[in-house]
Amino acid sequence: MFKRCTSNSRPPRRGRWRMRQRPFRGIASVEFAVCIPVLLVLTLGTIDLCSMLFLRESITLAAYEGARRGVGRGYTNNDATTRVLEFLDQRNIQHNGSSSVTFSSPGFDNADTLQNVTINVTVPCAGNLLVASGMFTDLTMTTSVTMRKEYENLDNN
Repeated sequence: MFKRCTSNSRPPRRGRWRMRQRPFRGIASVEFAVCIPVLLVLTLGTIDLCSMLFLRESITLAAYEGARRGVGRGYTNNDATTRVLEFLDQRNIQHNGSSSVTFSSPGFDNADTLQNVTINVTVPCAGNLLVASGMFTDLTMTTSVTMRKEYENLDNN
C-alpha cells in the first residue's frame, strides 16, 4: 500500500527548485526593458513609412485625376488644377494651394492634338504623416503624370 523510499528513488526537493526560479524573473524583466523600446521604434517607423507611401500614391492619383480632366477638349490648366486640389482635399492632404500644381510647356491651354502635357504635383511631408517625427518636416514629395491632349482646344472667337 505505501511505498517505502529507497536510496534509488528520492522525493523531489521543492525548496531548491524555487530558489532556481527567482533569478530568471529578473532576467525576463531586463529583456523586456531592452526589447520594448526597440519594438516601439520599429512599429512607429513602419507606420511612418506606410503613411509616406500613402501620401506618394495619393498625390500620384491627384496628378492623374488632374491630367484626365485637362486632356479633354475645352479644358484648361485651371480645370486640371481645380481637380487636383479637390482630390487632395478629399484625402485631407495639406498642400500649398494652386502653387502645388505646375505644368510643362505647353500646358493644357495651348497643347495641340496628341501633344504630351506633364502635370507636376508637389506636397510638403510636414502635416501629412501620421507620426509627427522631425525627420521629414523639411521634405516635399513631388510626382508627375504625362498624358496626351485628346483634341486641340477650339478658339471661341
